[in-house]
Amino acid sequence: MITRPSTVKIEGAWRTASYIVNGKATDVDGVLLLVDGRWSTLYFVGGSDGPWGSAEAGSYELKGHTLSFHHRLMFQGGGGRPLHLTQSASHVEACPITLNDDTLTIQFPSGNTLVCHRLRTA
Repeated sequence: MITRPSTVKIEGAWRTASYIVNGKATDVDGVLLLVDGRWSTLYFVGGSDGPWGSAEAGSYELKGHTLSFHHRLMFQGGGGRPLHLTQSASHVEACPITLNDDTLTIQFPSGNTLVCHRLRTA
């Protein structure tokens, strides 16, 4: 069941499952945390030149079905990619989202999509 905007509850811990680029899904091993208007993520993606990863954090806003990530900290690299490191990122990504039961789908402005599953305690 798709959740209505007034009842969207995204706070908590999410397992990043797949990243979709040009219709092709790639497995992602990581976590996305959304708590008290703050977000952080750590994830790894396999690649032909070895795995690459990213750790990012900042604040977020949820308005209806749009989740806006305000970036502040970024640490990315590996897998043949150059290292990108900053403590003063200032870009914002306004992302339409869909919450279907315990699956959160985030559509980034780039056109790429991240699929996450809610982490529950055992």
